[in-house]
Amino acid sequence: MRLDTSYLAYLTKDELRVLVAVEMGMKNHEFVPVSLIEKISKVKRANAYQILQQLLKHKLVQHVAKKYDGYRLTYLGYDFLALSVFYKRGTIVQVLSKLGVGKESDIYKCLNADGNFVILKLSRLGRTSFRTIKNKRDYIKNRTQYNLLYLSRLASIKEFAYMETCYKNGFPTPKPYDWNRHAIIYFMQYLRTGDVDGVFIQCINLIEKFASHGLIHSDFNEFNLMITEQKKIIIIDFPQMVSTQHLNADFYFQRDLDCFKIFFQRRYKANLHSDLKLQDIKVIKHLDNEVKASGFIKSELNDNKEFEILEAAQQEQQQQFQQENEEFEQDNNDEDNTDKDDDEDNNEKDDDDQDDDQDNQDDFEVENDQDSEKKNDQEYQKEQNNQQQQLQDNQIPKDLTKITELDQKNIKKFVQKKFRQKDCNQKEYQQNQRN
Repeated sequence: MRLDTSYLAYLTKDELRVLVAVEMGMKNHEFVPVSLIEKISKVKRANAYQILQQLLKHKLVQHVAKKYDGYRLTYLGYDFLALSVFYKRGTIVQVLSKLGVGKESDIYKCLNADGNFVILKLSRLGRTSFRTIKNKRDYIKNRTQYNLLYLSRLASIKEFAYMETCYKNGFPTPKPYDWNRHAIIYFMQYLRTGDVDGVFIQCINLIEKFASHGLIHSDFNEFNLMITEQKKIIIIDFPQMVSTQHLNADFYFQRDLDCFKIFFQRRYKANLHSDLKLQDIKVIKHLDNEVKASGFIKSELNDNKEFEILEAAQQEQQQQFQQENEEFEQDNNDEDNTDKDDDEDNNEKDDDDQDDDQDNQDDFEVENDQDSEKKNDQEYQKEQNNQQQQLQDNQIPKDLTKITELDQKNIKKFVQKKFRQKDCNQKEYQQNQRN
């Protein structure tokens, strides 16, 4: 797998939050749904879909939509999460080149903030070359379902714990520098081959020293040994370490001896042997109990011990998650406060608009009332005119041919005068009612 860190410099804060949300969701989900990603990252759905598409483009996440629609982290996305923490701490400022590839890890040469070269080891459990994790490692224990990214993290925690413990107790191991998730960083010197006989003796003494401290390397071979310019050996690769109290401790101890002797016989044609036995080695210190190596006896643990690096590592990881969540919540609170201010301004504007609308509505109602009154007055006036006309028709005789012209004029004047007085009385009554 190629580690391309070019996009890491352009990774936005929201994209990092979505990656962390997918990582946290994978604790109990094989594929994390978008709704859960939104809930954890506190990113809006439209933004979440856009960010996921961007992460999918750079192969930081994987999308599955056949039986279940969801996303999961790839190893590259998990690498970006670990590297972002290292960049923030200053333990790494640049990834230079790849040094090697193993069955369960990749090794890179990096540069730290002080200008020194450091080694970055990324665990890659689940590869085709190493899929028998349940038989070879005790990370799974009694779990029926497990996540390879989480197992890689456990492997790195164990290896960093073994390396730090061995380094503090004087073992020839690299100097541990930092760790996060499935990645560890340590210092390493430039190496070269040295004297065969002297190396073989150092290796036998180192195997015996491990056993005297309650540990068996379990993978002691030429691929995990390096020689410095001072012709001293350095041992690497510790995830498979077991305790001398393990049920198969004799088998692992003898396998380390045989593997190393066979290498010297095939490569250098050297006839070397050793009669070292595990039963003959006296344990002077139980480091296996301190680091909780596979096969240690829990009843022999010292309840008052101060050094438990595995638990400290797990607590540090939990604190880191809490710190990231607090940062996310702080950002969300700031955004919420900004939104609240905008909402208050909008509410004030809405209140003003509502007041204006209410005033306009009142004016409109007054105008409607006036229009309705005018309309009613017109209808009333029209109705009165019709009634007057009917009364006039009723009171004026139809057969006017029998009446003289003067009588006709007098009758009309009398009727008109009568109805004018009635109209004036009605108008006065209406005016009083309005007032």
